[in-house]
Amino acid sequence: MGTIWADSVRRSLNEAVDLLGAVIHDCPDELWRVPMWRVQPSEIVGEVYDDAGVPISGSARREERVQRWSQPWSVAWHALEVLDYDLAGELVPWSPPPPFAGNPHWQTFTSLPVGWSRPELAGYVAHCRGRIHDVLGDLTEDGAATLLPATHRYAGKPYAWIVTSLIGHTTAHAVQIRQFTSTRETPPVPPAA
Repeated sequence: MGTIWADSVRRSLNEAVDLLGAVIHDCPDELWRVPMWRVQPSEIVGEVYDDAGVPISGSARREERVQRWSQPWSVAWHALEVLDYDLAGELVPWSPPPPFAGNPHWQTFTSLPVGWSRPELAGYVAHCRGRIHDVLGDLTEDGAATLLPATHRYAGKPYAWIVTSLIGHTTAHAVQIRQFTSTRETPPVPPAA
């Protein structure tokens, strides 16, 4: 049986995933692949790839691929992939579900011919709901205190530290997308006469 804090985290994390699922569902088709902000070259980590996985440099195609980092579909994917990966915490093997398994992860996803669809990401939301239930349903104090291994980006931190941070991370990206879509749907207020 899990602890009261694990049950509380599970509840809050489910709410964050529900919010992200609603945002994915509600995002208008015309905004699904529109950058929410301009991605600056200094923000790019690693190479930018074409469909064949070949690095792109100095072209309009590279610019188009770079701007994917700020499109609703890729921000939602990032939030879900981080959630899924961090629930495993490098303590157990991790692989995202199909169609995401075997594809480039968020940092190297520019080689995808097109972005993920709304139904594909809705499926990932459902997968993550199941992972939350499975992982946090039986989490004990000892399990929560387990230190993340050297292979994890937060090596040496307690597992609970990374799991509790997922609530804010997932919610922040859901709100980011919601704010973008709601401001685009709302007509501008005319200036006062």
